[in-house]
Amino acid sequence: MIFGIELWRITLIVVLIFLVVQRANLVAVAAKAQYRKEDYEGARKLLRIADKVGNLNTNNKLLLGYTCLRCGRLEEARVQFNLAMNLFPRDSAERNRVRNLLSLVSWKEGNLTDAIEILEDVMASGYCTTQIYQNLGIFYNLTEDKEKALTFNQEAYAYNEDDAIICDNLADAYASCGEYQKAAEVYEQLMARPIKPDFPEAYYGYGKVLIALGKKEEGVSMIGQSLTKPFSYLSICSREEVQALYQQYTD
Repeated sequence: MIFGIELWRITLIVVLIFLVVQRANLVAVAAKAQYRKEDYEGARKLLRIADKVGNLNTNNKLLLGYTCLRCGRLEEARVQFNLAMNLFPRDSAERNRVRNLLSLVSWKEGNLTDAIEILEDVMASGYCTTQIYQNLGIFYNLTEDKEKALTFNQEAYAYNEDDAIICDNLADAYASCGEYQKAAEVYEQLMARPIKPDFPEAYYGYGKVLIALGKKEEGVSMIGQSLTKPFSYLSICSREEVQALYQQYTD
């Protein structure tokens, strides 16, 4: 009987120690549930609580930074990413993934040059992933160097032609260079896939290309479809921008 009581006490102590040590990450479980519901502000608030409790693991620190970014809290996002980056060895894959996130912060802060330099440096280190090609392709498309943007997005397409964002980037680059037919061909292939893109830029871009090719009715319809897709703080175009163009052709 005494042995049973002692075992129960030991088990209770072990559980209590576990709860104390893992208390932050247990709160983070609830935050992840909010994140999956796309309640980024709710997830951010819970992760902030977890961070104050202490012992938040690296992945959850990154999630806190990302939810801050999705909520437009750029300064807070940068702080969290910098803290996380310092936990990894220089030029490690983990550190480069954080630098990719920092490039998004720079972009949203209005510093496109810095965002590009970050990812160019990452690629120069030999670290190349679909996400890097996605983001750097977007950044190049936002510059005035349209030929450079096209060349890079062709390279990205060769790297992963199955990725919807890379396809959208390439089509956008063709359109920016006035090669509307080539842009339309990329968009046609993208829209013909069993799983269609779930981001508004693809439909908005395709709609503008169709209008440029003289297919106004189809183009306006495609822009209308863009408005049915979820916009976010990280969207390249805003809902207001798309709505304005749609109304221009429908009013």
